[in-house]
Amino acid sequence: MALCRFRSLLALACRMVCHATAVMFLATAGWLEAGHASGAEPSVVFQGAIPLPNRAEDADGNEVEITGLSGVAWLGDDRYVAVMDNSQHLLLFRLSLTQTGKPIAVESLRIVKLSQRHDYEDVVPCPRPVARAMQQDRGTVGGERGNDDEPCVLVCEEDTPAVRGFSLADGRMLGALPLPENLLTRRPNRGLESLAIEPGGRSVWTANEEALANDGTPAAVGAGTVVRLTRLPLPGAEQPVPFDHLRSHRERPAAAVQVAYRVDPPHPFLRVFAGQPLSGLAALVALGKGRLLVLERSGAPGLPPFASRIYIVDTADAVDVSAVERDLAARKEAVVGKRLLWSDSLGINLEGLCLGPLLADGNRSLVAIADNGGIGTPNQLVGLALVSPAPTAKPGVLGAVAALVAIALVVGRLTSP
Repeated sequence: MALCRFRSLLALACRMVCHATAVMFLATAGWLEAGHASGAEPSVVFQGAIPLPNRAEDADGNEVEITGLSGVAWLGDDRYVAVMDNSQHLLLFRLSLTQTGKPIAVESLRIVKLSQRHDYEDVVPCPRPVARAMQQDRGTVGGERGNDDEPCVLVCEEDTPAVRGFSLADGRMLGALPLPENLLTRRPNRGLESLAIEPGGRSVWTANEEALANDGTPAAVGAGTVVRLTRLPLPGAEQPVPFDHLRSHRERPAAAVQVAYRVDPPHPFLRVFAGQPLSGLAALVALGKGRLLVLERSGAPGLPPFASRIYIVDTADAVDVSAVERDLAARKEAVVGKRLLWSDSLGINLEGLCLGPLLADGNRSLVAIADNGGIGTPNQLVGLALVSPAPTAKPGVLGAVAALVAIALVVGRLTSP
């Protein structure tokens, strides 16, 4: 009799084990998806900084001063490219990171002299199909002949303004992207400051640094400014897929899209000398599916002289404001939401930001660049880590844990004298 009861309880325990194990497996498999669905966002962690040399040689062996660094892009492995504003120079270099994303060494610096001089502000790699398409369209954009397969970059500049393609081999211009006409109305020195390419290479994002003349006022003490995040389709690339469902733009996925974004006011500061503070959008990083990291940078005539903020935004459900001709700042309902991931002053002028390689823990490195700001602050490379949100357990997981505890109690009774 006792033996039969023992076998019955043992069979019940086995069934409970199988059920609990299945629940644990299914629930655990959905941890990451549940975390994303719950609105969990990544965080940004500062890892360290390293100074950049003050000079580098070009292809002819001439030394060029490194100044006015304004944008940076990862080219794969340990290779990067940076752009210098108000010049015709790109800077190629290699950067070593630790397993946590701390920069530890920079080497193999080389200057690429571009065929045109402009106030360049940011840079991204250019996919080869896009380079070919730009060269084929050279009759309308003034591109120059070259090898279709040569490595190239896209660079934005704010004096024309334009987004241009250049060869990394010899600096020849390959072509330019068409821009929405409203971006031509930028304020002086407050035009296209940022450039980011979507992971799939189908489009790039750019933005004006401060509000366009017809959209609103520039930033001032206690007041931010509204800018336009602009997505440009790339020629020769497969166009955006249906995940991009910006309202009022569903029927025209290949056209430029614009999203209203509000930049924070200048940071609090202790005044040291005369002048007005500023605050603007300095850089963008595209994470895919319309999600962007936004680097805001403010400057002040006092201490601290600079402050930087990294926000995350999701443009997938944002309102397309391309047709809004003026007073964009007054349309508060159209401004996309944002969430702060990181802020600091660091005592330097952060101008550019890009994704870097994967880190040992599976998170993603970020590399920022700071220029000498014209006031003696150093050229620096800053390492950051984009840390994925920790998965949260579903109720099913907690239930499975409770079931395993109950099983342990049953087994304990079976084995007790």
